Amino acid sequence: MAEPLADQLYLPPLEPCLKGETLVLSWKLLASALMDPSGHRQSSQTVVDFFNDPLVQSFFTSPGSAFEPASDKSSHRATFDKKTAAIHVTPTPNEKYDVNVVKEDALWLSRNARINEVAALRVVIVEYQLRPASQLLGPVSNQDLASLRAAAGAATSQTSNVIPGLSLTANLDASEIQAHFDKTESRRLRIFQVFLSERRYYAATNDYIFTLMLQDKLPTSPPTEASGAIRRALLEVYGISSKHSQRPTADIPTRTCHALIAQYVGLLPGCIKEAGANLESTVVDKDFVTEHVQELSTHTSLTELLHRMAILFQLLDRSSDSFVSDAIARQWFSLVADLAFLNQLQGFPPSISDLMIPLQCLVCVVSLKMLNLPRMMAFFEGEIDLDTDNEYLATSSVLEQIHDVLEASVISGSTHMAPVLFAWVPIVHAMFSSYQDRAEKRDTIQNQKAVENYDSNTQMVPSAGRRNSAGSITTIDKRRYDDFLINKSLDRDFQQVQQLAVVVTDQVHVFDIITFLASHLGPTDRGVFPPAVGSRMRVAFLDLLKATYPFVGYKGEPLTALLSVLSGSQGYWDIPAVQEASEDDIILYALNDRVILEAYIQQALDRFPYEFAPFLTLCRSLCCSPALPDSNSHERITQLLEKTPTLTFTLPDDFTQYYLANEEENANAFQFADDFPLFSPISSRKRMTEDESLFIIPAGTYGRFVVDEGKIVRVEYEHSALALLGKRLEINLAGNRYDMALGMLTRDETAEVISLLATLIRMEVIRDPQSDSMATESSGAGLAIVAEASRALPRNKDIISVVCDTMDALLDTDQDSSGLGALVACVQFLHAILPICPGRVWSYMAKCTLLPSQSQGGRLPRLIGNLDLSEAQFDLLISTIRLFSELISSAMTSSIRRKTDVKANHRQRPIENVWLGVSDKNIMQITLAISQAAVDFLESSSTWKFASDLDRMILVSDIVPIMDRTIYYTFSMDDISAKTSLMSVLQPAAKFIIDGFLGTSAGSLRVLPLLGTLVTATQGLESTIYAKRSQVYRDQTLAVLRFATSIVRVANYSDRSSSTLEHQLFKVTPFIARLCARDETFKGASIELLESLVISAGKTIGEPPSLLGNLGPQASRSFLQLISTLDRPFNQAQQANAIWHFFSTIVRNRQQWMANCLLTGKTPRDARANDKASETSSSSVLGSALSRMASLPQIDQSEALSILDFITSAQNYWPWTIFTLQKDSTFLTELRKFVRNLKPSSVTSKTNPLQACNDARIAAYIAEIFAMQLFHLRQIGQADSFSKELTQDLDYYLRDGVGVAGYNRGLHANFSRNFSKQYPSCSLENFKRTLLEPRSLGAEFYYALSSADKILKFDASWIGPRNTGFRSEMEKANINLSLVDAQVSLYRAWEFLLLELSTCLPDHDTLKKQSLQVSQQCLEANQDVQSHDLIFERLAEFRVNLSLMLVQRVVNSTPSAGDVAQLLSSLWATVSNYQEPYTAQNISIYRTLLKLLYVTLRTLAQSYGQIDFNASVRDGEGNSVSPATVSQIVLGILDLVVSKGFRTVVSLIHESDHTVCGNDIVILTAVLQACLCVPGMEQSQTQILNILSAHETVQIALALYSWADRLAEKGDPIYGELALLFLLELSALPLVAEQLACEGILAQITTAAIASHLCRPNVSPLADSVGLQRCYGIWAKGIVPILLNMLSALGATIAPEVAYVLNQFPNLMQSSIDRFEAPDENRRHGRKDMAYITSLSVSEIQSLALMTQLLGVLRNNNTRDIPAVEWDSTTLLENVDWWVDHRKVLREKLLALGPREAEWKSVPASDADKKRGSESRLEAKIVDQLERVRTVLNEGLE
Repeated sequence: MAEPLADQLYLPPLEPCLKGETLVLSWKLLASALMDPSGHRQSSQTVVDFFNDPLVQSFFTSPGSAFEPASDKSSHRATFDKKTAAIHVTPTPNEKYDVNVVKEDALWLSRNARINEVAALRVVIVEYQLRPASQLLGPVSNQDLASLRAAAGAATSQTSNVIPGLSLTANLDASEIQAHFDKTESRRLRIFQVFLSERRYYAATNDYIFTLMLQDKLPTSPPTEASGAIRRALLEVYGISSKHSQRPTADIPTRTCHALIAQYVGLLPGCIKEAGANLESTVVDKDFVTEHVQELSTHTSLTELLHRMAILFQLLDRSSDSFVSDAIARQWFSLVADLAFLNQLQGFPPSISDLMIPLQCLVCVVSLKMLNLPRMMAFFEGEIDLDTDNEYLATSSVLEQIHDVLEASVISGSTHMAPVLFAWVPIVHAMFSSYQDRAEKRDTIQNQKAVENYDSNTQMVPSAGRRNSAGSITTIDKRRYDDFLINKSLDRDFQQVQQLAVVVTDQVHVFDIITFLASHLGPTDRGVFPPAVGSRMRVAFLDLLKATYPFVGYKGEPLTALLSVLSGSQGYWDIPAVQEASEDDIILYALNDRVILEAYIQQALDRFPYEFAPFLTLCRSLCCSPALPDSNSHERITQLLEKTPTLTFTLPDDFTQYYLANEEENANAFQFADDFPLFSPISSRKRMTEDESLFIIPAGTYGRFVVDEGKIVRVEYEHSALALLGKRLEINLAGNRYDMALGMLTRDETAEVISLLATLIRMEVIRDPQSDSMATESSGAGLAIVAEASRALPRNKDIISVVCDTMDALLDTDQDSSGLGALVACVQFLHAILPICPGRVWSYMAKCTLLPSQSQGGRLPRLIGNLDLSEAQFDLLISTIRLFSELISSAMTSSIRRKTDVKANHRQRPIENVWLGVSDKNIMQITLAISQAAVDFLESSSTWKFASDLDRMILVSDIVPIMDRTIYYTFSMDDISAKTSLMSVLQPAAKFIIDGFLGTSAGSLRVLPLLGTLVTATQGLESTIYAKRSQVYRDQTLAVLRFATSIVRVANYSDRSSSTLEHQLFKVTPFIARLCARDETFKGASIELLESLVISAGKTIGEPPSLLGNLGPQASRSFLQLISTLDRPFNQAQQANAIWHFFSTIVRNRQQWMANCLLTGKTPRDARANDKASETSSSSVLGSALSRMASLPQIDQSEALSILDFITSAQNYWPWTIFTLQKDSTFLTELRKFVRNLKPSSVTSKTNPLQACNDARIAAYIAEIFAMQLFHLRQIGQADSFSKELTQDLDYYLRDGVGVAGYNRGLHANFSRNFSKQYPSCSLENFKRTLLEPRSLGAEFYYALSSADKILKFDASWIGPRNTGFRSEMEKANINLSLVDAQVSLYRAWEFLLLELSTCLPDHDTLKKQSLQVSQQCLEANQDVQSHDLIFERLAEFRVNLSLMLVQRVVNSTPSAGDVAQLLSSLWATVSNYQEPYTAQNISIYRTLLKLLYVTLRTLAQSYGQIDFNASVRDGEGNSVSPATVSQIVLGILDLVVSKGFRTVVSLIHESDHTVCGNDIVILTAVLQACLCVPGMEQSQTQILNILSAHETVQIALALYSWADRLAEKGDPIYGELALLFLLELSALPLVAEQLACEGILAQITTAAIASHLCRPNVSPLADSVGLQRCYGIWAKGIVPILLNMLSALGATIAPEVAYVLNQFPNLMQSSIDRFEAPDENRRHGRKDMAYITSLSVSEIQSLALMTQLLGVLRNNNTRDIPAVEWDSTTLLENVDWWVDHRKVLREKLLALGPREAEWKSVPASDADKKRGSESRLEAKIVDQLERVRTVLNEGLE
């Protein structure tokens, strides 16, 4: 054996195990992985590595050695000491473990269980790691029971029978249970129980791997790569070649098998001894031994016995080409005598009594295999010889022992041994016959020699020397078994054995026993063993029936046994949907066996239809054979039924039209003298249709009387039995109109016929290679069966209509068990033809009385009854439910097929529309009735009495998925509110189910069966056998969990209240949590249910229900500890992802207490007892997430996404976790390293698009984490160093952070177009997934691919040649949209990170360049219009907003002119793409673009201010940008954006279009201003003037001004001000100002209607009405500055007009002076509105002062008549002086107009201004303006 210490898989180092970092792969976990039906867990690398470990392999090559006892010679104690040494595990006790206690427990177990110390230590570690599960699965507390009562609506009840059929009692509180759990005695009791469990699962694992080695597959799952690797490794260990994997039997030598057989037979005596021993006599510490522990010990020993016998059987089965040795046979049959106690197990508890039948089956079949009946018969027939002398047949004493044991077993009542004794009869008979033949031969030889000697007078005298025995008469033919016959007195008299045979057959009823045992060996829900093993066991019984046939002949009892052996009680519903072809299948074995064919099948055929049932039942069983490649065995039965050679029946007494034939042969032969119709009309009025066949036996046909008396004849009449059966069914409905030679069919016979037809059709549908992938054509073979059975029917009928009529007739009356059986067969028939004739089934169901309709109730409830369900009633119920289930699936899968005409290939025959005549209304009514029936059945299931708990489980596992699939199909894809919804036919059914569980009238009675299933499942069904029963148990539990999840999700999705159901489910959360501990299979579904509950609770108003509160403190701690292990030790990402997603949901949905547990690792009670309550422990979920991220590149990317989602959720919802992340420097370093090493998405997406998705999504999470880190570090002033480090790792974000380049526009456009063309009745959007359930990146991301598979498989183009069809396109589209989604998330996260970085590092040169680079990337990305979907439109807005913010942040740092010019170029390209920018869909983003354009132009102006404008500049990439290029861009902006845009906006304003507003003109004015500020634009005035003229910009602005009073909004003539401000910017250019003068701007200003409003009194910035305030704005902001600009540009030419305009508004001129009166003067005059100083009024007097001074100068220097302007500058100068001198008063009277001035007022003044006495920026600005006014007025214009 390998050194255990060196092994890291079987028993890893202790410290990681005790800390929870490593989980030991226990035998139970290993067995559960091997029994996983999906094969998913077997693919875990941990499992594969475990089986490749030499130490583990030694436990299989030396069976039982895993728990071998300690001995002085072994090294186990030394290994134990090394494992537990201080160097390997911390010796000091801590809050988690005490290694000294671990050592003491291991030594205690070693002494009491008599196993070695290393094995004991492993068991102790397993128990330690199972403690959370053990706590959850402990006794039910008073609190749990109270919660259950509240959920069941019986809060005040004290009964233990809260759930019907389940009795729960609770005597202790949770705290008392916890205290008891922590005791040393309880811990050691659990350790011993785990030891027993490990033994059972070790034996089961041994059994499973032998099944894998010998059958080439595991018991319950198909072959996988992982199982193949495990098989090869184990075969290599056993020294067996595995070269020919297709024929596993040929690889295993007989010698190896016999050696293994000897090993396992040697283990059985110990198991038997332990099973019968008293545990107290074997253990040292007797205090822990209780009745329950004794029961577990016995159960364990019997389980080990069972699995080792199962291995023994398989080895014997594979080595049947040789007899076992005498030693093995002697030892085995000695054990058989010791196993006589098996019959007494019936009275034991269920865990033990359930093993009785499996053990009896095994003892029987192993004994039969030991006898090796086929080889024995071949030996006696002379076909083979003995291989060796040690075969048991060659040892007389062994034969005597076998004889005695078998004889005694039957006498003692071991009836399960009767088949073995029955097998012994032909063996002993063969020995006896051989002995008698040889005796007769000797006598003959002796007589001949005596005569010869007499004639020759010679004497037989021995010759001298050694005698040659070869020539001896007495020894020449002696056999080794002769002594056995002589010793047992069987050499002369065989009557003793004959009497045994009579006892076995007549008294013990051996055939009934064979029937009973075989019924438990089939592939049914009650089957004991895996189907492949059970089939081989039944072959042993089949060999027995073959060998004993000469002794019993063709009789009812052996025939019944044969039917049971062939079928294994397999019924219609047990036929697997996917058949696995195997040469070892019993049906194929029977079909290829000459004896079975001749002895039974031919005999049954010869008696058919006189003996009706046997032949049909045989055909029904034999037609279920799997189809092997290059074999047509499965077609034999169908061919026989289509061409049946004979017909056996009773001739009518009055029929005489025949004569005897071949009388000399005395064969009772006869010949028909006239035609003999099997059916003839009674009435002459009944005419035969031309196409109707009455099966007329023609004259001249030969027959034979089968018996001497009576007229039972067998006629040589070849016919179609199928057609005849169809005809008989049809005539059976109108039997009073026909004379029937074959008689009427009874109800049982009717059931048998219909059941045969159903099975035949079902098998053909399953075998059809197109049935799973392409159903364009219905199963040809299935339709051929229907056609053949309809061949003799009238043209207006077929077998389908006949069966439907039969079903209607049966439904019209109350039925007994036979009638119910016929109804079951009819339902099965409908189920069988549904795939090939769906339209016929739906049409029939629309009128069938089985379901309730609008006019009448259904017959089904009355047929089933109310309370006690008989077997027939249960069969009908289950059959009906399974038909309903298929109908729901059919309604879903046919949603497009019903509306599509499938075009046949020109090489194929025309395709018939199988949905013709079926309307959506009918389907809708039927599915609604089905949903009503399903809800009623579920509600009634709590009151029905079932024959067994298995029946109840089967019912729930069949009903609940109907409801679940109905609502899932309806809500999982497509828009349910749309009339074109694919699932519209299921909507009423789904609504009924939803209302039934979420409606206000929904009572607890409907929920009780669901709650009962969940609570019952927590009690467990732990068994290493009965795989099918265990699967039913799992199926019903999973079905209920998934249905409850779907109901809650639908409520969330449709915003329906689910408070009642939510309350009930929250109350049973302790039991849902228990399910996670009960079975690994339940963990995922349980967590999904809890997750949906938490999400639903998080949406409630007020405090949501607390998950932790409902679980309780002890259960919640154990639950979190359990699921925190994720999927260790298997490490499967899918299961771990579900748990991480659950953790994220907890953190995000207001579950404060549970979230704190996850983040800190402490429950509220622990937190109160600990001063450092908010600190995160290393064992917390958050701590494990951070440690897991330390190996980010190595873990599965899907799991990495789930973990990062949890971490970011924790950051976002619980900010204090930021500091936990900061403490773990390794975490952040690893994230930076990961991002730094990411490859460009454009490279990865070409080879692995899914990896590109995951890379982008992971990078998005990481960016979000970095941004949150920076935000919090910035708050405490510590962000500088981290942000600088981050700037070095931004390459991936700079490459791929902005552009969503992954969107494949061509793929989606072509796919959508081609899809609509191929399927015109639907669109691609019909397959869009809803938000019903979470979705992940990948092939199922956007479109429901799995649903599309079911719906579109009818069309060959869906898959396409070489998998290039629409399915492939949909998968590519999903992955591409996954990439898009990931890149959008990446953009948002990168946006947050970049903005945070720019805030933290405002002066970082590299970051500034990167910001401009990203801004340019945003603009370039927006130039490529990928799609007009909302997501892309919003993304474009996000990009523009980001670009704007980035440019705003770098504008003050004066970036290089080249970089800004390059940005401007990209921005201009983006803006120019908008041909109609002011439409509703474009205006929002266009406004942002204009803002960005303004900022960029201003930044450009600043940048050019540092250099020579005429010189070229270079951008960041080194490209040269000339001034001409910049000028052309600016002119283009003035043309397209400013002039054209202004014209468009004004037009829309006149049209009262609400998409535009005054802000749009403001933005255009700002852009105009920025354009004119660009250096060099003064050289382009001519071009600008031409642009303005082309768009009539000036006229439009003047028109807008003139209409300002009529366009006023609520009395505010805002457009007058905006128009003048626009013109003001234009007037800054001299040439434009001249043009304005030419346009008569001054005249239009004074003559416009708005001018009259300016002349009104009280026009001021502080007027009472907004209109007057706006009029002042028009004057001060618009008219005055424009006049100043024009006067400056044109001088004396325009001076008279300017003076004239000023004099037109005397009130405004005077007010401008009065506004600056000293406060005392204001009070004296009572003008309170003049008591404030504003920036606008100061700007007004500054402009007026300049103009008056300029006009005065012009008046003096020019001859033109320039009128004087009435404006008292002297008074104004005095006032200005006063304000400048009285700064404190000025400061008090300052008034900010608008948010910008308010900001200036709050901003402190610069140091220079402070020295001048100013305190705020606004004050400094106003003082500066006042001083300029004083300067102008004092000194003039010099």
